[in-house]
Amino acid sequence: MVLDKRRAHLLSIIQQSTDPVPPKELAAKMNVSQRTIYYDLDQINDWLKSEKLEPIVSKHGEGLFLPPSSKSKLTVHKDESFDDWQYQLSKQEREVLIKAKILLEEQDASMQKFMDLTSMSRGTIAKVIKVIKEEFQDAGLQLYYQQGSGYRLKGPEAARRTILSNILALIFSHSDWQNVRNEVHKMIQPGADTWAQETDRRRSVKSLLFEAEKELGLTLTDEMVEILSLQILMITKRMEVEEYIRVQQAEKQVLKQTKAYQASLLITNKLKDLWGTPFPEDEVCFITMNLLGSKVQHDDFSRYTEQELSGLKEVVQKMIADFQLYSCVVFDDKKGLEENLISHIKPTFYRLKYGVQIANDLAGTIQETYPDIFDLTKRVMKHLEVYVGKPIPDEEAAYITLHFGGWLTKEKKQVEIKLRAIIVCENGIGTSNMLRTQLENLIAGLSVITTLSMREYQKYNHQADVIFSTNYIKPKDIPVVHLPAILTNIEKEQVIKRMNELFDTKPIEKNSSDQLINVIERYATIHQKEELKTELAHLLEQNIPRTKELRKPMLNELLTEQTIQFKDQVQRWEEAIEIAAQPLIDQQSIRPSYVKAMIDNVKELGAYIVIAPRIAIPHARPETGVERLGMSFLRLRDPIYFSEKEKHRAQLIIVLAAIDNQTHLKALAQLTELLSNEENVEQLISANDSETVMKLIHQSVEV
Repeated sequence: MVLDKRRAHLLSIIQQSTDPVPPKELAAKMNVSQRTIYYDLDQINDWLKSEKLEPIVSKHGEGLFLPPSSKSKLTVHKDESFDDWQYQLSKQEREVLIKAKILLEEQDASMQKFMDLTSMSRGTIAKVIKVIKEEFQDAGLQLYYQQGSGYRLKGPEAARRTILSNILALIFSHSDWQNVRNEVHKMIQPGADTWAQETDRRRSVKSLLFEAEKELGLTLTDEMVEILSLQILMITKRMEVEEYIRVQQAEKQVLKQTKAYQASLLITNKLKDLWGTPFPEDEVCFITMNLLGSKVQHDDFSRYTEQELSGLKEVVQKMIADFQLYSCVVFDDKKGLEENLISHIKPTFYRLKYGVQIANDLAGTIQETYPDIFDLTKRVMKHLEVYVGKPIPDEEAAYITLHFGGWLTKEKKQVEIKLRAIIVCENGIGTSNMLRTQLENLIAGLSVITTLSMREYQKYNHQADVIFSTNYIKPKDIPVVHLPAILTNIEKEQVIKRMNELFDTKPIEKNSSDQLINVIERYATIHQKEELKTELAHLLEQNIPRTKELRKPMLNELLTEQTIQFKDQVQRWEEAIEIAAQPLIDQQSIRPSYVKAMIDNVKELGAYIVIAPRIAIPHARPETGVERLGMSFLRLRDPIYFSEKEKHRAQLIIVLAAIDNQTHLKALAQLTELLSNEENVEQLISANDSETVMKLIHQSVEV
């Protein structure tokens, strides 16, 4: 009995859910029809029965769930179970396995071995080999066929190591690639049948990595410990066949000045004592590069010297300043955000510098869930790109998006703390912080007291009311709510529902429907009073939580003919702001105090509101007089100067009245897109009627 990849993934979703999952939700997650879900369930249940496991059960009105006995067995033996499924390999998985075979077991790199490894035909393998050959060639490696021996590889060791690192990062980015993980694991660790089965050598390496953490004063993410342990085992495997890395002398001198080098020496010296394998200086430097580029769960910021941080600190400060400028928000805790970003960007800098790859299976989800914040983050990444001298991949930008997003979603609210929570998350600082702010904003009275890796959780003396975990944890004394690292709207509802089940035991008042009837009768005539009362009572008894996704209006909903004005000239920049803001006062979107706050900001902070030549976006904090989200537009024929500098003159004055840090971001992104085109700016300046402006606005919204 064989389960293909899709059905294996479907079973994984149901297995990891703490509550029954509605078929409609599964269909949305899998991007298939409900009919396909039911068909797949029949196949999965046949497989479960063949494995002597209880099948998936449908609970009327709630959804599908896996009986606890089956769930626990699949959890304990997850790697073995996934391996037994023998799901059909995707094109990318086939390529990864064959590349790993060539790089790690060149003596067995034959057509027959590839066919045995992937269960694919000779013709299919030949097509894959052609693709791999081109990729290797681009990396400076030559893949050729040697009669009687199989496929062989020529080229620099550094290129091999880079591709091997990419393979590790890739298989960690795909949690459903259990089959591929197991096969690559066996190539690195002969004698280990599955990913979960650790050899003594791997245990030794992980133990030394934990010692290195203490030396460095940080906690690596669980994922990084796994990747680094395999990296070091791969290095020893390459050294066994006398293949060594070469690091430039100047770079070696730089690396040897770091604490990571001392930690690498600790690891390699102890491995030499254990295995009798000496590590050349260049190999110690190579491990140092990987340590420097590793993602961290916690980092002791105080241990860094000012000299170590000066360059990155300046980069981060510029990024924060630009983010505030482009998003028209002001971070309250800039110092906290700065330290948070440096803790993340420091390893990012080294990853980019040394070509170290990371696993980021959340990158796509982050871009889809937070497109506005991701776009803003991409814009401010230019400072890091200049500092590193390399473009920043979207995978790296996505993680930095979480840091900015976490700070944007923090709300300044004083609420009574009713529940204390712990977050267990393996994805690092940024993801943990975003999850923290999502949960604290979602659940009134919730305070997250700490975020932990799985390793830290297992050692932690838990003093909390609830644990939120992105990994499966068997509940003991404290209830556990399992959730993904990035919460969608549906998942937010599920979290609230689960929290209500655990803590909200207060019954609905029996007279709630009567109270509603009394209110309705004041404004309407009720024809079927008892029937309505019954329906209302039924609705209240369900007590289903509803979370409403933050609605972000489009630019054409905020800039309308009523908020667009044209004037030839004004005498003072203060007058420009006052005139531009008047439509918002007329609409009661802002109070006069907000106009004063905008003017005071420019006097205090300078002409920061001039975001580009000829364009100014005055704004202030919401609490200074904003009643509702609004935007207004003033075109001046003659420019007004917000300072004596030529770059601070403006003809387009666009007032923004934001109600929080997020609701205005979509409209602002559309405005930025509109104004980034010089031709559009010229048309707006030469416009004499609101129809011309609105036409350009509609075009920007439709793009």
